[in-house]
Amino acid sequence: MDKFEKVEKLVEKAGVSYEDANWALEQANGDLLDAMILLEKIGKAAAPKKSSYSTQYEDQVQYLPVEQAAERGKDGNRSSEPGKFKEFCRKAWQVLSGNFLVIRHHGDVFAKLPLWAVILLLLAVWHVGLVLILVSLFFGFTYQFQGEADMEAANKVMDKASNAAEKVKEEFRK
Repeated sequence: MDKFEKVEKLVEKAGVSYEDANWALEQANGDLLDAMILLEKIGKAAAPKKSSYSTQYEDQVQYLPVEQAAERGKDGNRSSEPGKFKEFCRKAWQVLSGNFLVIRHHGDVFAKLPLWAVILLLLAVWHVGLVLILVSLFFGFTYQFQGEADMEAANKVMDKASNAAEKVKEEFRK
């Protein structure tokens, strides 16, 4: 490789000007590696990112038991993301299965559905489901949330919807 090719290679790899690359090559007697080290020492080129490699058996992800390997990311470092997602899913399931939508008709319990079932039904038939809910309010159905979570705000909204339907029925009867 001639001097011009070495200068171009140094400019490309070190990100320095042609003058700096030429000067460093002259100082290093034409040795590319020495020129790069010189540029790093004087602060003209950024040093490569430090990384470490290990040949120890315990540090190799492919030799770990499946449970431990799953806790580590692609690079073999421990990652807390799978644990966070797992905890989120567990809490979400607990809320969705521990709380219910109670549908009453003239005070008697018509149905009691867990929230996960309500969400699935609304996702499957949302266009029909919302219309049925609105129409059922005019036929004496009421909706209330019960369960572990504090659903007071949602129940107030449901009560307002029931009261609004009653007022519309009264206006219609006049």
